[in-house]
Amino acid sequence: MINPYLQARLFQLPLRPLLVETEPGEAGNLARLFGNEGLRPRAVINAFAMLALPPVPAKWITAINDLPGVRAVHADLESTILQFPGVEDPLEWWPTSDSRRLLGAEEAFIAGYTGESGRVGIIDTGVDPNHEQLLGSQFDSTILFPREPGIDAGPQASGHGSHVASTAAGRQQLTPVQVFVEGVSRAPVFSVQCLGRVVGTGFTSEIVNAIALAFERGVRVFNMSLGAQECQGSCDTCPECRIIKTLTRRGAIFCVAAGNSGPQPNTIACPGCVAEAITVAAVDRDGQVARFSSRGGMRFSGKPDVAAPGVNIYSGTGRASQVDLGDPGASSGYAAISGTSMATPHVAGLVALLRQRNPALTAEEFKMALRRREFNPNTGRGVPNWSMFGEG
Repeated sequence: MINPYLQARLFQLPLRPLLVETEPGEAGNLARLFGNEGLRPRAVINAFAMLALPPVPAKWITAINDLPGVRAVHADLESTILQFPGVEDPLEWWPTSDSRRLLGAEEAFIAGYTGESGRVGIIDTGVDPNHEQLLGSQFDSTILFPREPGIDAGPQASGHGSHVASTAAGRQQLTPVQVFVEGVSRAPVFSVQCLGRVVGTGFTSEIVNAIALAFERGVRVFNMSLGAQECQGSCDTCPECRIIKTLTRRGAIFCVAAGNSGPQPNTIACPGCVAEAITVAAVDRDGQVARFSSRGGMRFSGKPDVAAPGVNIYSGTGRASQVDLGDPGASSGYAAISGTSMATPHVAGLVALLRQRNPALTAEEFKMALRRREFNPNTGRGVPNWSMFGEG
């Protein structure tokens, strides 16, 4: 099957990278076949029976689809980080030491739950493992193309992933400008860089590979502060959405950014559109939905699921990174930025706390605890709080 999204666009581009889905056990065989024909795969993702091919002529796609062992052919699309610069006025910063309180993190800590029993997977631009908030973080990368100066960036170049990780699980720190920051949890961080081009762009194959790698390393709570405006066909055909569905059934919980395409309705990004994800909108310090935060609507019934602090969030970031240099008044290694990217790790950190108390907690149980609240297509069921989930 050629993904309907790809089928409708076959000849719009002369060359297009592909993500080929194979029959179980056939990814390696097809990789060798392609290699023998001079089309060396960029990656073989055995966990999900997929392989990534470099850009190929449109006329080859039908022939690839007809090969024995090929189940489906998808476009290898690009996704990006979801952030905006924050204000540079310290009076407008929302430090994570304060924003975390909105989710009841302090109550959890007092009760003895810090989230340290399980890893949080940060599927993002990478982290600065030497940052004082993130010491001990483990990291890997699934960037497939060779590094190109000015195009591909190392895991510390963006700073987005470090900011996200610090919000979800950063240690308490007094910054040089005398402002405390602190993550929602103390969960061990496992970061996989899959967004490594320019300011934070990556391919579907790199994101899928990152999810597979993190799951294999024991991650069950995922933070995905990324997205694409279009889903490939639907959530039933899109590779990212289907993998989130599959791993959710196997006990994982995915916290995914709603997107920054608001205030228009029906603007939820992919893979935040998938029903199984906990899709997170952004609110400001007054509890109002951020103008940029993507909304639900007729196309995205029940989305977003929840909201969390996402405006002018002041947290740790990679030193000398793009985020760091964008807010020089925040001192080296810290910055205030906005986006549903910043809201999502608040919820991932809360899930890590809840998972320590109840290791069997599922995404559906998390959502059920919120259903006593009225749904709003701007903020879902509102900001979740530790106290709502009882002693599961």
